[in-house]
Formats: sequence, C-alpha cells, structure tokens
Amino acid sequence: MGFALYFMRGYIFYINIIFILIIILIEKRNPLYTLFWITILILAPYLGFVLYLLLGLKYFRRRRAEKFSDWKSARKGSIIRTSDRPDLLKWKQLISYLEISTQNKLTKNNRMEIFIRGPKLFERMIEDLKNAEEFIFMEYYIFHDGQLTRKISEILIEKARAGKRVKLIIDGASTVRNSKLKELRKAGCEVKRFFPWNILFLKIANLRVNYRDHRKLTVIDGKIGYTGGFNIGDEYLGKGPLGPWRDTAIRISGECVRDLQREFMYFWGMVTKTKSEALDQAKLPVGEDNDVPSVQDDHGDTKYLQVVSSGPNYDYRTMRDNFLKIILEAQRYICIQTPYFVPDEFILEALRLAATSGVNIKIMIPEKADHIFMKWVNQYFAGELLDLGVEIYRYQKGFIHSKLILADNEIVSVGSANMDYRSLYQNFEVNVNIYDEEIVRMFHQIFKHDIRSAHRFSKKLYSKRDVLVKLKESVFRLLAPIL
Repeated sequence: MGFALYFMRGYIFYINIIFILIIILIEKRNPLYTLFWITILILAPYLGFVLYLLLGLKYFRRRRAEKFSDWKSARKGSIIRTSDRPDLLKWKQLISYLEISTQNKLTKNNRMEIFIRGPKLFERMIEDLKNAEEFIFMEYYIFHDGQLTRKISEILIEKARAGKRVKLIIDGASTVRNSKLKELRKAGCEVKRFFPWNILFLKIANLRVNYRDHRKLTVIDGKIGYTGGFNIGDEYLGKGPLGPWRDTAIRISGECVRDLQREFMYFWGMVTKTKSEALDQAKLPVGEDNDVPSVQDDHGDTKYLQVVSSGPNYDYRTMRDNFLKIILEAQRYICIQTPYFVPDEFILEALRLAATSGVNIKIMIPEKADHIFMKWVNQYFAGELLDLGVEIYRYQKGFIHSKLILADNEIVSVGSANMDYRSLYQNFEVNVNIYDEEIVRMFHQIFKHDIRSAHRFSKKLYSKRDVLVKLKESVFRLLAPIL
C-alpha cells in the first residue's frame, strides 16, 4: 500500500500531463472546459487527478454513448413537415433544425394536461399505469425508495405478472436499493441501470458525475406519455427536507407519444447493448395526418408538439440551441423557471441581447438550494443580468424544480433540462416544445401565479450583499462548468 502511494506521488505529474493531452487532442472539449480542467490539473495536481477521474474523463463513455447516435441515424430521411399555420412561420427554422438534429418531427394531433404538484400528477399517472393493456416503459433519473416508489412498483409487478411488457431504466446515480430491483426483476419486469457506478463510496456519495440519464419519461401502450421535472420519490410529493415541491410535468396523448416511445427505445438499446429492438421501434411508421386518430380539444384545435432530445454524443448541442433560438426570436417577453441558473456564455449573451433589445425577461430560481454551492452560483449569474432590467424572482414557498422557458404566447419548452452546463452539455435530456397560444398562455398564467410566492431580487438588494457573500459567488462560480 505504501509503495503504491509513493509510486502515485512520484508519477502524478506525468499522469496529469497525459490527462491534459487527452483533453486537448482527443476529447476536443469546449475551450472553457479545456481551460478549466487544465488549470485544475496544473494548480492542484493531486486533487485535480481525483476530480478528473470522477468528473472529467469522458472518452470511454462517449464511445459507448455514440452508439445511440449511430442507431438513431437509421431514422434519417424525408421527415421535415411544415405547417400552414401562419403563427408557426416564425418558428419554422427552429422546427426544421430540431427535426434534422434530433430526428423528431413536428406533430399536431395531440392533447395534453399540465401538472405542477406531485400528488395530482402521480394520482393521474397511477390511474394510467393500472389501465395499461400492452406495455409500460419508464425512464427516470431518480427512483428513490419510499411510499410512492412502492406503490408504483406494486403496479409494475402486477402488470408484469399479468404478461404485460414492463421496462424500467434508472440512472446509475440513483440510490434505489438492489433488493427493490431484484423484486421487480423476479416478477418479470425488465430493469436496467444507466451507466451504473459500481464503486461503493461513489454510490454513497451519489456524486453528480458526467453522462447521467437525467430524463423523466413514462410511455403507456404507445398512447400516453409523461415527461417533465418530476422523478419518482416521496420528496416530489412534498415530503422531503425541502418542504413543498413545485415542479412541472405534462401528460400527452396523441401523435407525439410515438417520438417519446422511440426516445425510450433508443436508450433501452443502449443499456441492453442490443441494437435490434431499438431499431424495430425506430422503424415504427411515422404516419401521415390521416394515419393518426385526431385528438382535439374543446375548441377543435390540435396541439402542435415536438420532442427535443439531447446528449453529449449528439452532433449538435440541441438543447442549448433550442433555448438560444427561443431567446433570440422572442420579441415581447421571456419567462424562465429553473432550479439551476448556470447559463453558458452563449445563453448569457443571448439574454443580454434580448434584454437590451427591449424584451421583458423574468427568471425564477429557488430561494432554497438542494445542492451545495448552488444558491451562490445562481445568485452570481442572476446578478449579471440585473443591470439590464431582467427581473429575477426567488421562489419562497418550498423548492421550485420546474424547468421551462416560454416566449411571446407562442412557444414553451418544458421537460427535464435545466439551464445549466450539465443539462446543456453533459447529461441526456428530453423536453417537449409546444407551439400553441392557448397552452403558452396557461403556462404564463401559472408563472404569474408563482410570482405571488416569490420575492423579487432587486438590484438594490444585490448591491447590499456582504463581502463573504461576494466571495462565495466569486469562488463558486468557477465551478460552473461541472455543476
């Protein structure tokens, strides 16, 4: 043991040089990431060595993740569809970009419901799970042990024993007990961990490392889909240490569910390392309008929805570009809710440009923080925009975990993606863009209602923060690329 430590101490410098060469020559990161890791490895060689092994090294996992893109390329073809709706012409470029980069088309025969509280969401989801006739596919970043997980697991077990297909993907960082997974598998459920950590102390620490499956997705019988910010755990019912939980999720029925199902199956193929089943699902007929039952609301309008998927293996930074396009195209207002406001330089500059162009911008972040450092990092980046007239609100009534951006009563993007480096560059995420004035107005009204439970973080208040707070902001913002 002593010899090993002596060996590592003697050669750590040379190992770090190798890491630096990997960063520069092989990984070809964003220059900000490159400079960040090179600085850490040079100035703090021992700490940098450990941190890079845990948080930085991505080459080998990227090689495995790139298979996802290879399989998804099987869908390439003539899938771009335009709409005759005049109000969609403004977003035609974004729609086309997302169809090309994510292979998810614009769909129009859909109905949807909005949920902002866990009890109502899971009551509806449990009802749908009980009524499943063919299959249940679920994919979640967190699947915590507790009352909610037990209730959902009982349904999955019952369905599997009845001969229904039940597939469950849980991110490897989730702390779900192995005994729970064994119980599900014994009943016939197919359960897979996404990039699991097999080292004990990493499981205990539950470190927020790279390449996490941060998506939250349920598909039932190919007819009903759920996505948003809610994971599976009692804290999402408001029973955790953070108190009342404010989040956003949507329930979709109609044509868009097909793309949610395909997204799940690509990940299933990746975690099972089998291409055939994923490709079979990918070849589901895209369908023309007359192939899909019309799903209309009370006003006779169909809802235009588009799935936005992203990941570190994509050729494009699709989620970042999606947010960028929405910000740059907005002419009247932008509303953003995110628990982690850590924008990259592109989004920060776009917000500055929009604000100085006369666009009214409101950003809502939590007062409480569920991760160490996040309150000060959020505050630093929010402070960067106060001089430009951007309105910053801190949600007071519990913890806000909602992830959405909406603009001009024309578009809202809601799903699993935060406005931070991890969601924009490192995690696998899924959102849904909704191009519908009525739905966007509903989200806007919900946002206005949330403001009643928030305190505005004014420029005057920001200028009065003490030296210690300023120091925390200045230091912790340096961690932005890995938060």
